[in-house]
Amino acid sequence: MERIYDAVQIEQWVTEQKIRDFFDTKDLVFHAYRYEKGEYLTSPNKRLEELLFVVRGAIQIYGVRDDGGVAPVNQTDRPTVIGDLEFSTQGDTLFFVETQTPVICVALPVGKYRKQLNSDLRFLHFLLQSYAEKIQLFGFDLAASTIEERVLAYMKKNQPHHELKGISTAVLQLRCSRRQLQRVLKKLCETGQVEKMEKGRYRLAL
Repeated sequence: MERIYDAVQIEQWVTEQKIRDFFDTKDLVFHAYRYEKGEYLTSPNKRLEELLFVVRGAIQIYGVRDDGGVAPVNQTDRPTVIGDLEFSTQGDTLFFVETQTPVICVALPVGKYRKQLNSDLRFLHFLLQSYAEKIQLFGFDLAASTIEERVLAYMKKNQPHHELKGISTAVLQLRCSRRQLQRVLKKLCETGQVEKMEKGRYRLAL
């Protein structure tokens, strides 16, 4: 991890990703970090005292079971935030967040601004939305008994424009193998429920 000190560049990322739109609090001072592939943004033995907004690159979120097995949770690229749950748990986390590519994060120190953020209505609504998205991510497939149902629910409820974009990312979120997902997508295309837009990109048929 490398700290970035270029204030002009940091403000450009903040503006580009509209990060200030998440806050009513004025005059927030952000800083930034650069991570290489394979580094951890956070882990259960590493308390997170900042909100990290991923502005460049891709990350993977996963847990580790008692037997040592890995339980993938999500793989995502920008824009996304890490530290929303930790804001409410005083920095503790159950998950590992590992970079899949070189990553740049804009960071806001929570300790410095906690008092203001606890009464920042726009930020609190942002947290609720972020929590809701995570609950959907964990729970949308509970009511779907087959992979086919999970794929349709994933595209319908959790993706902008009702698209599935990126097989590797979808495999993690749908808790299935690449072969299973490709087989289901082929079937859904044949039945006209899904359209293939390009390699690795599918959309619900209108």
